[in-house]
Amino acid sequence: MQDLVQKYGSTTGLKKIIASFYERVRQERGLMHYFFSVPLVQIVADQLTYATYLMRKPDMDYRQDIVQTAIADIRISMHAFEDVIKVLHIVLADAKVHRNDAPRMAMHIIEIIEETRSKVADTKKSFYKPADISTDVLLTFFRSQGIESKLNTATDEIDSMAMYGLAYPLHTTIDKSGSAIQLYARAKAKESIEVSDVQTLVMAASTLITPLHFRVYKDEDGFAVFEGSYRVPTQYGVPKRLLQRVTNPIHLAF
Repeated sequence: MQDLVQKYGSTTGLKKIIASFYERVRQERGLMHYFFSVPLVQIVADQLTYATYLMRKPDMDYRQDIVQTAIADIRISMHAFEDVIKVLHIVLADAKVHRNDAPRMAMHIIEIIEETRSKVADTKKSFYKPADISTDVLLTFFRSQGIESKLNTATDEIDSMAMYGLAYPLHTTIDKSGSAIQLYARAKAKESIEVSDVQTLVMAASTLITPLHFRVYKDEDGFAVFEGSYRVPTQYGVPKRLLQRVTNPIHLAF
């Protein structure tokens, strides 16, 4: 999403798109309830703050219909939601967003708006404040999803097993000084594979999968380890639903 924002007018361009979409939906009698009690300033702020929680999906996903991810109590009818999406595509076309980019931009905009709508309507805590982020909190978060997780005291990482939405084991650390959560996926090479051999893969992956940072290193046993990592900022707080949505895409990309 960040690349599209830069491509189409940077932050200023995105704000114009969101404002136009907001006003057009609110002008439609059958759609205006989509933004009921949701101020434009909050929608814009969340678009800018939480964009890093949405990693790029496989291209085939953007050919599918956009689905509602808001909490059940505030979901609108399927017909009305489809009309909301049509309005967004009209706005994107007016903003000269290329038709090949529009499906991805629309899906990511709606995903964050659905979180904003849910956050306004939440009756229970679904947001971690920056001061809340701790090892115990993240362990509880993963375990609440049925993911077996434990703290590795030797590395100070939270190790989560591959299950319930995780395609590979996930390793998580908290960078308190940098106000971020760091997510890692790793694959250990066979004994005959050298670091120099894996470096070619690192270079290719870095070109094709830009959201992730890739590297190769030798572990304590001398094996080459291929690693992909993703950094999630925490200085503005962490929405639980978006944190859940970022944990599996890192493995799909990896």
